[in-house]
Parts: sequence; structure tokens; C-alpha cells
Amino acid sequence: SGIVQVELIVIDNNGCTDTAFKQIWLEDEFWIYLPNSFTPDNDQINDKFCLEYNGIRLETFRFIVYNKTSDVVFSTTRIQDLECFLENGWDGKHQSTGKDLPVGMYVYEVYFQDFEGWKHEDVGFLYIIR
Repeated sequence: SGIVQVELIVIDNNGCTDTAFKQIWLEDEFWIYLPNSFTPDNDQINDKFCLEYNGIRLETFRFIVYNKTSDVVFSTTRIQDLECFLENGWDGKHQSTGKDLPVGMYVYEVYFQDFEGWKHEDVGFLYIIR
């Protein structure tokens, strides 16, 4: 966080230059976006559960998904495995058996620390729709 000075230099076709300076306030902030549903039906649209984030200490991340009988069906401590690019994300399969989980509601628990070290823990619902 802090004030940063940015500079824009413009050169026209005749070689004339002009420079402009501006000070802007940059603020670090953490955020995490966790969708509440996904559709792992192999139609190439929303097939994997993935998340977006900023300002999270990667080594503190923990994500666990439970079924209706409180059994762990998926978990990871690597936030990179759930990033929304390069085909990353959870495919809706049970982590031990590799079988497709049934349609329905699941409970997730997420824990992480932000860039300043503040601890965050949340519980929410996640729907698998096929």
C-alpha cells in the first residue's frame, strides 16, 4: 500500500515529447470469490469448481468439501489447484474413489490468512448440478 508516481511520455510523429505525472494510491486488499455451484457434465461450460483470489498467503490455504453425512469428499491445501485457468479446478469427483459425486448440496469450509496475516474462515454451500 502507498502512493506511487506514474509517468506517461508521449512522442508525436515530429519527435516532440510531452510528459505527464500523476500520483495514485495503491491499496493491497485481499478477496476471494467462491462460486456456489458448478455443472461437471462435460459440456465445456462451468465443468469445474474454481476460484479467484487476491492477497492470500498461499501456504495458509485450506479448502474442504463435505457431503450430507459430513464425510470429506474433496480437500486441498493448494489454492493453485483451484485457480480458474489452465484447466485447474475440482471436477466433482470423490477424492478417494474418483467417482462422480451425486447432484446435490455440499458444505465447504475454507480457511486462509490474508497478506497482513489476518485469519479468515468461512463455511458455505456448494451445489453440484449435472
